[in-house]
Amino acid sequence: MLMRMHIIASISQFRQAGIRFSERGAIPAIRSLRASVILGRAGCVCPHATTRYTEACPGCPFAYTIGTTALHQELECWSRRQLHTRFRGPYGKETLEFLCTIRDKVLDRAGLQPGEWVLDVGSGDGLLAFGALHRVFPGGLVILDDISQDHLDVCTEVAREAGVEERLRFVRNDATDLRDVPDHSVDAVITRSVLLYVEDKAKAAAEFRRVLRSGGRVSLFEPISSAATADHRFGIDPGPVALLAARVEEAFRALQSPQTQAMLNFDERDLLRVFEAAGFTHLELELRASVKREQQSLAWFDALLNGPTNPRIPTMRQAISAALTPDEAAAYLAHYRRAVAGGPITTRQAMAYLWGSVAE
Repeated sequence: MLMRMHIIASISQFRQAGIRFSERGAIPAIRSLRASVILGRAGCVCPHATTRYTEACPGCPFAYTIGTTALHQELECWSRRQLHTRFRGPYGKETLEFLCTIRDKVLDRAGLQPGEWVLDVGSGDGLLAFGALHRVFPGGLVILDDISQDHLDVCTEVAREAGVEERLRFVRNDATDLRDVPDHSVDAVITRSVLLYVEDKAKAAAEFRRVLRSGGRVSLFEPISSAATADHRFGIDPGPVALLAARVEEAFRALQSPQTQAMLNFDERDLLRVFEAAGFTHLELELRASVKREQQSLAWFDALLNGPTNPRIPTMRQAISAALTPDEAAAYLAHYRRAVAGGPITTRQAMAYLWGSVAE
């Protein structure tokens, strides 16, 4: 019930204000009034909206609505939480900075404007959503959609800490069935590293198209796992531990969810194809692929062992424990540690940015 409460509350507010609704019931026909209803005060526009400030502007209606929240405080609260939880280990700060670079590119290509409504599909820990908030200020709204209630609860806590709950809504839907988001209701759909978990990517693209208004935009980022697959784990020839490595790989596959096949059954051409078929009339795609051979540290290796690359895949440490005895695990790890310490390692990476729009 909690996941639907915010949407129901906003619908009630609009109805009390005498605003007409579409057939599916959640989006006002009178677009110009939606910001004042969501923020609870007409004419709520801060004259300092384009600047960063740390205290409320005296006499400012916007400050009256959400207190002394700075325009970018939501990002600061989000980053602080991430650095103390998910990214505490080695390379944590560097990984977070990398993700923020992805966030900024996705949001730049979404072309967000003040007052717009944005849907973040597969919002996860809120990387895109909290970054989008200040771009749609004043009067805009960000809807966080995720299949995990735990993720939605964490984002609710961050929003409360930053004082921006009134600018967010939360729904719990699968990317292929955005049932709580009405037809033609949002100006932009954004997403990061979500479609690689979705088996029916065409259905997800069709849902993105359904919820977009005329002229609406989509902007997304997806790693292309099929292009980044190396011949050997960690980019290192297993050599004398090849038999042990084969058992580890077998255990690694056995521990995975069947849905992980979706990560390897598409490339950038498939992304273009499914979004074109869904009815997007203007599409652009940027593919970034790299092969690097460089010296790595043992901290880099430990990070690969202990950190899952995504929630549906076990860590390599778990696969090693499942497949090998303690003595075998020690021999396996010693081989790879010597290789890391002894010379450059080849790594591969491929990622795609897709952005586009539907007809006016």
